[in-house]
Order: sequence, then structure tokens, then C-alpha cells
Amino acid sequence: MTHLQALEYLEGSIGRITASTNNCGLADQVPAKSHYAGTTTYEADVSANTCTARDGKSTWDAGDLATGTVASTCAWTWPNPFGKNDLREADVRFNVADFDFTKNPTSTCNGLYHDVLNTGTHKAGHIFGLGHVGSGHANLTMYTKADRCEVKKRALGKGDVMGLRSI
Repeated sequence: MTHLQALEYLEGSIGRITASTNNCGLADQVPAKSHYAGTTTYEADVSANTCTARDGKSTWDAGDLATGTVASTCAWTWPNPFGKNDLREADVRFNVADFDFTKNPTSTCNGLYHDVLNTGTHKAGHIFGLGHVGSGHANLTMYTKADRCEVKKRALGKGDVMGLRSI
């Protein structure tokens, strides 16, 4: 995957949250926005599976994480006395040391790859305040686990959309 392809899919991941792209026919009522500020030499403030001191730059990158972790998100917020906290910075790291990512998994991927858009949409959900959902909600983007070659989390489910609307 080239740098431009990765950028397209990472922007697409965030866009699925800000536009509440879903598979339920629900209208976008989520006022969230994002802004791409360009490439940087900064790295995501993530080490192993721990958030490190923030550097003031929201960064998505690829590197090493704890064994078995596909990707990790760190988000810092400002307190908001009138509602949910405001996002200050958010970093995401994809674990390319232990996993291969693709933008187009096929039926012949044999479980070797994670879909970058599937994983990215889940991580963007965390950035915008969504947490994991557990047992009985495996079809939602924010389900705690994703199978290799899975693409169903590219689109939000009803529970994901309702969670974003409540935020």
C-alpha cells in the first residue's frame, strides 16, 4: 500500500465517523468534523499499548505495539462543563510489526491481513468518544474484536450511530 493509498483510507475511516456512514439507512445527524493538516515527522504518542506524553499533534502512524494488538488509540480531551469533553489530540498506531494490512481483502486472504479501513473506522470511533461493545454486538463497528479479512466494520451499525448521536 502506498503512502497516498494509506492516506485515502485513513481519511476515509475518519469520514465514516463524521458522516455516520451506516448500513441501516440512518441519516447523518452527527455534527462531528475533522481536518487533515498534512504529513508530519511526529509519531503517534503510543508505546507498546500505553499512551505517552502528548506532543500537541494528532498523528496516525504505523509501528510496533504489544504482541497481539492490531492497533491502539490515545485521545486527550479538555473538560467541557456543558457536555462531553472536547477532543484536544488523538493518536493512532497500526501494528505493522506483527500484522499485515490491506485495503482490499479477498476471499483468498487466508486470514493473513487486517483491513485498514475496517480497523481505521473502529479506531476513529474511539477518537470521537465511542467505547467497545461486547457480547451480542459483533456486527457493530465498536465490537471489541475484529476478525482478519473482515470488512463489515467499515460501515457503522445502528448502535454505533446512536452512540455518536448521544455524544
